[in-house]
Amino acid sequence: MAEEKLTKKVTRQLISRLAEYEHGFKRKTSRIVVCLGVLYLMYLFLAGDYGLLRIHRQIDERDHLKERFTQQVAEAADYKYRLTRIKTDPHYIEWLARTRYGYSRPGEIIYHLDYKSR
Repeated sequence: MAEEKLTKKVTRQLISRLAEYEHGFKRKTSRIVVCLGVLYLMYLFLAGDYGLLRIHRQIDERDHLKERFTQQVAEAADYKYRLTRIKTDPHYIEWLARTRYGYSRPGEIIYHLDYKSR
C-alpha cells in the first residue's frame, strides 16, 4: 500500500513535470512564431513590393518624371514658337543668319572681337 501511494505520488509528479515542460515548450514555440510573424510583417511593411522604401523611391521617380515632362513641354513650345517665326518672320531669319552663321549683306565688313577675361 505504501508502494502504491509512492508510485501514485511519483507518477503525479512526473505527469506534472511533463505538463510544465510541455506548457513551457508551447509557450517558447508560440513566442518564436509570433516573433517571426512580426519580423515578416515588418519586412513587408518596410521592404516588400508595397513597402515604404519602394513607395518612397517611386514617389521620387514620379517627381523626377514630372520635372522632365515639364522641361520637355517647355522645349517643345519653344521649338514650335521658333518654327512659326522661321515660317512667317523674315527679320528673324536674317537675324539667325547673321548671328549663328556669320552671314552679311553685300558690302558689309564683319569684325570678330575676342574678349579675354581678366
